[in-house]
Parts: sequence; structure tokens; C-alpha cells
Amino acid sequence: MRAMNRRQFGKLALAGAGSVLLGDVPRAAEVRAAEPAGGFFVTTFTDYASTISTNSTGDLWPTCWADDDLVYTANGDGQGFGDQPMAPIVANRIAGTPETGLRGERLAAGEAIAKVHADSKLYNPKPTGIVAVDGNGDGRDELYLAVQDLRFAPAAAAFDDAPNASIVKSDDYGRTWQQPAQPMFTDHVFTTIMFLDFGRSQEHARELGPQDAGYVYAYGLDHNWRDSYTGAVPSPTSLYLARVPRDSIQQRETWRFYAGTGANGPQWTDRIEDKAPVLTDERRLYTDLLVSGRRNLSVLSQGGVLYNAPLRRYLYTSWTEYTFEFYEAPTPWGPWQLFMSKDFGAQPWFGRPGRIRFDPVPGGHDIPMPEAGEPQPACSGPKNGGYACTVPAKFVSADGTRMWVQSNWFLGVACGLPNYTFSLRQLQVFPRQLGDPPANPPDPHRNLARGADVFPIEKTAHFGRGDFFNNGIREESEDSFDGTRKQFDFWGYIWRDQCWLDRVVYTTGNMFSDGGWFARDLAVQVRQGSSWVDVGGLRIAPAYPYDSTAGPHGTYTLAFDPIVGDGVRITGVPGGSAFFTSIGELEVYFGG
Repeated sequence: MRAMNRRQFGKLALAGAGSVLLGDVPRAAEVRAAEPAGGFFVTTFTDYASTISTNSTGDLWPTCWADDDLVYTANGDGQGFGDQPMAPIVANRIAGTPETGLRGERLAAGEAIAKVHADSKLYNPKPTGIVAVDGNGDGRDELYLAVQDLRFAPAAAAFDDAPNASIVKSDDYGRTWQQPAQPMFTDHVFTTIMFLDFGRSQEHARELGPQDAGYVYAYGLDHNWRDSYTGAVPSPTSLYLARVPRDSIQQRETWRFYAGTGANGPQWTDRIEDKAPVLTDERRLYTDLLVSGRRNLSVLSQGGVLYNAPLRRYLYTSWTEYTFEFYEAPTPWGPWQLFMSKDFGAQPWFGRPGRIRFDPVPGGHDIPMPEAGEPQPACSGPKNGGYACTVPAKFVSADGTRMWVQSNWFLGVACGLPNYTFSLRQLQVFPRQLGDPPANPPDPHRNLARGADVFPIEKTAHFGRGDFFNNGIREESEDSFDGTRKQFDFWGYIWRDQCWLDRVVYTTGNMFSDGGWFARDLAVQVRQGSSWVDVGGLRIAPAYPYDSTAGPHGTYTLAFDPIVGDGVRITGVPGGSAFFTSIGELEVYFGG
């Protein structure tokens, strides 16, 4: 077998330049990708890869939950559910749940749903949002699907601007559709539309009170549905909000736009040019790649906004090419705060089980290439992020703490199959609660990393194996290679409850010619509230060498003064020409 360089594929910059502007709230401190500012959730976690796939093809998949208890969705560039021809847009419905099984059906496709308003040689229609609501009072929901004109040609400019958007309507649960003759939104303004998901038939809109519950709410982006890679238009850095009476969603003149918050609450204007953002985030990620790939990525993109009714919280699920960027707020207009930045590293990624693919990628492959006749290797992982992240309301748990994220990807496949289907992964969130003081007694043999509700955290888990470093097997190896020249790295855990800590035991993973060790500043931090603080009295034994002689599978004890927190991590500057560290195990103790 010819072993190729194990470290030649991509990277993410840890801290982007920028900040969050929360509606009329003053500009906040810089938000770092790895250190979300949100304080509502004490613990959040999502799977490293999609875990549920379906017999479908396509991407985007915005969803709504109608009064007939079915989920309605639309995909782009695929067949949807079924074996009929591909189309740029397909309407579908889905029965069941992730726990009981999902069964999909294709309803309509192509121009039967929407025609493009721009030049059809350069643009085609793509779904961005969908809502089910009884607007005409007949006791049955209508479906309203937001559709944009998205560039597809020439290939170099594909997906890089969205000049128009409209709302198409179905009175028969997605089988036939009515489209306005002219686009409702033009000139690249509010042309990526995402309806606020208030649950089945918008039932939870009543939480806004009688004056505001009679509207359908929609968020919008200007210019493009995500970063404009070619710079054809500015990349979206602000999220806007509008509302429209339920009985006039296709009537553009009845739309009103959020214009800021005054003494009497949110203000609304009929002048789109006077709209104000509810969220501005100007961070740029992946600014310094080691190899070719997308870089300098903006963080606000087409995703979804869900009202999580049990938790009474609004969630905006955005993404970049290589990360999930999730925000939360107490009201539709904010203030919004980043609560999760899940970093999957630069592509190629590892797909769901299926054929092994060795596609040429810049810089070579991380998977060894087999000789002719040799067995195909298994995928390492799987590990993959995705785009157009949405959270279907029907699949939220009764207590709101467990949800399912739908996202897609199709390029940069190291091995396995991409999740270019309606596919799901779990998202867990737990609100911060003021509980009792930590009650864990001194016990030098109890590894707190292996208790209940322990969630691993890291800059990037290269192979998606966050379970490796708290499974009790020191001989395994995960690493943080992400393809960037990062200057900060970490491995650790977060918990739902506070505990006493005074020692971590770090076992390194494999060492490589281009990285695997910390180059300097190995330290321990503990999370208190939403801040990470350095521990006091740190002692490291044996002394860490800050080069490849640290391992492989070398064990170091980092002891410190007793401290209380609900998270712990080792941190430092990653070493080698590929700027990454490795880990075999991370144990956590309180000896007293």
C-alpha cells in the first residue's frame, strides 16, 4: 500500500475579525469561533456526522409541520423522494419521525412549482423557506414556499448571487402551486427568505400575544444565500426580519420590516430600505489555509429559525463552508447570541457508509491509497458538516433539549457517501440553571470524564472521534488537523453541573512528521459561567517537552489548585508545520 502524506488537506482560523450587533443593542465584544458568548445554554452538542439518511437526493430541505401532522419540505438539485428526473426544485412530504422511521413522497417539481424570474440561462429557482398556516380560515393549512433565483452559470460564479425572490402557494398540500407573475423582492435585497418555524400549523405564534400572533414572520439575507466566494456581490453579514398578515403572504405591499426596538417594543416599517438588522456578525473564518480551499468565510447563511417552545427560545442555525454557527435569542428580534460553533475542519470529509472514493483533492489524501487488488480501507469517521442547516419542529423532544439538524454536503469526499439526501443528526442543548454547589467528594480514582452527561469539546476532531479521548483506551488517537495555521488548540469536556477539579491526565495520540504535539504554553482552563479561566498552581509531570518527543501515547499529569467549574480543557499552541495536536485520552479528577 502506498501511504500518502497524512496531513495534506485544509484548516480553520480560530478567531475571526468582527463582532455581533444585536438589533438596537450596542456592539458586543468580539465573538470567537471556539468560544461562543451565549449564556442561556450551559451545554450543547451535535453529532460529528449525519446519523440518519433517507432514500432521497437533493439539498437545502427547509421544512414545516402542517395540520395533517406531516412535514413538508422542498429540495434543490435532486430527485427528492422518488426516482423521477432531477429538478432544480422539488416539493416533498415526510411522514414519521427519526425514532419510528421516515417515509417520504415527491409531490411536484420544476416549473410546476416556480419559474425563474431572472435569465434562465444563468439562474434557476431554489427553495429557501417554507411555512404551513391557515391563512384563509377554511380550517386547512396552506403551504407557502419561499423561492429565490440563484446563479448556476457560468460554473465559476455558481451559487454566488441571488437577485430575486418570491413566495409560491399551495392550497392542496404541495401538489399544485401558484406563483406571482413578478418577483416580490428584487435587487438582491431580502432575497434569501427563511420563515420562522412556530411548530405545527404555526401554533406557538400565540406566545407573542394577540397583537403579534396573527402574522407570519420571515428572516432575510441580502445579496446571497451564503458567502459570495467570487465577490460578485457583498457577502451577507446581517440578518433581517419581516412580518406579514397570514391572509396576505403573497401580497408584497402588506409586508412590514423590523426597524429597531423603541420604548413600546419592536418597530415596523413598510419601507424595505429602512429595515434594521436583528443580528450582525462580521466574523471571517478560515482566513489562513495551508492548502487550496474556501477561505475568509462569512458566518451568516441560509439555514433556519426555529421557536423551541419547551425552552421558549429562538434558534437560528447558520453555517460556513466548514462550521456550524448556531445562535439563540429570547424574542424573534433578539438579542441574538452565538451558542455553538461546531468546527468540522476543511474538506475532504468522511461520509456515511458506502463505497470508498479516492477523488483527487488538492494536496493529496489523508487515506492511504490501496494497490490494485488490495482490500478497500474503512472510512475513518464518519465526520462531515454541511450547509443549509435546519431543525424540523416536529422532531423536537417534549422538553426541548433534543433536536435533529438537517444539513447537506456533496464535495470533498475522502471516502464513503456524502449526505446529499434528507439527512439528520442530533443536537442536544441544556439550559443553564442555578443549582446547588458541587457535591462531588474527593476521590482520586473517579474519572469525571466518564460520568453522565459528559460532552467532549475540541477545536476540531479530525476523524470525528470525540469519543476516543474518554473511552479508557489510551492507545487510540485523534488529532486536531484542520488545514489551517491555527495558533490555539484545546481538548476538554463540558458538563451540565458544576464539579470540583484539581487534576487532568493527558495522554498524547500519534506523532507525525508535520504535527501532533503542543509547541508551547500547555495550560489548563476551567469554565465558570460563560468564561474560561486559567487554573492556579499548575504543575506538569513529567515536564512536557514541546516537540515530537512528547509521544506517541505519552502520559502527562497536570495538577492544579482545587477549583469549581462546569468545563475543563487543556490548551496551547499547536506544533509542527501543519499546526495540530493529538490525543489518546484525557482524564479528569478531584483528589482533594
